[in-house]
Amino acid sequence: MRLIVLTLLLALALGTAQATPLQGGDGNATVVLFGATRTPLEDENATQEILKVDVGLMGTENATYQLVDDHNNIYLPGLYKPLSSGKQLIYFLVPKDSLFKLINATPESGKPIRINWWATPKGSNDRMILRYYGITDWLINPDEQGIVVQVRVQNNGTQKLIVSPENFTLLDQWGWPYRPTLGFDAETIEPQKPTSRVLLGFTGISLLSRPVALAYDYGASNQIVILFERDYVPLSDELVYGANATKSAASVVPAPAAVLPTSNPAAQNVAVPAPANETKETKKLSIKDKLAASKARLAATKVSLDKQTPDTNGTANSTSSNASNSSSSISTGL
Repeated sequence: MRLIVLTLLLALALGTAQATPLQGGDGNATVVLFGATRTPLEDENATQEILKVDVGLMGTENATYQLVDDHNNIYLPGLYKPLSSGKQLIYFLVPKDSLFKLINATPESGKPIRINWWATPKGSNDRMILRYYGITDWLINPDEQGIVVQVRVQNNGTQKLIVSPENFTLLDQWGWPYRPTLGFDAETIEPQKPTSRVLLGFTGISLLSRPVALAYDYGASNQIVILFERDYVPLSDELVYGANATKSAASVVPAPAAVLPTSNPAAQNVAVPAPANETKETKKLSIKDKLAASKARLAATKVSLDKQTPDTNGTANSTSSNASNSSSSISTGL
């Protein structure tokens, strides 16, 4: 039981470490977004993933939610996971590498509340621009945790730039550095060109550590450090609604409601458009399933470390196959 509670606390810590809270209200109810994390599906070929949003609600018992991406598609929740004291996790099934611009929250017997999403944090020096897209997975067992983050690097100079996972460092709340244990092959970037979005994995992290920063060339004179709580800020109204638009004039096109994969066969074909009262037994089973999945992913990660760890001699020079969508203003973090 203690392990189950610890798993939930760690999951929430990762979510809140990713961003500063965003808040909106209608005068009666208040909605607070504490953070969001992504979790991959068990199918390695899946083109979707689960986005979990940590939400707090005050002034009302319930609310419904709609997530809007940078192409104005709407995603409805597939699952609500009540926590305590008015908090809950809201699960959305979304395309991999998708970006979002706002969330619509409609409190019970209230008016819709629109909250601008987080802008993509970035840092730069005279050679490059680093963009951080957040935590895409976390792996937890009784002794340690592993964290997977997504980044993109753009060559901002006039000469070729070689980038590898060894350039990155994850820092916890005490400033303790963690180096990647898996990631992408070293890549040569042409001037004024970006990499695709790539993944970095950090394992062997203390259960007491909370990730607070990601650094590039940590300790060097031209280091880049992205502080999660400082550098996550809401998107501007201009980026979300357009230069001449207002919040009330924003137009969105609904996307199909998500049906999240679940180990409960009775719930596999049921989308959840509004908060539902879950029994204690249902919540207990889903927590156990989540814990088992985390253990399995951590075990698989450790087995594949030797194969996926970047060459320490820096001889690898292949490019990642996942191209990012950098055409929109939100994708580029402008």
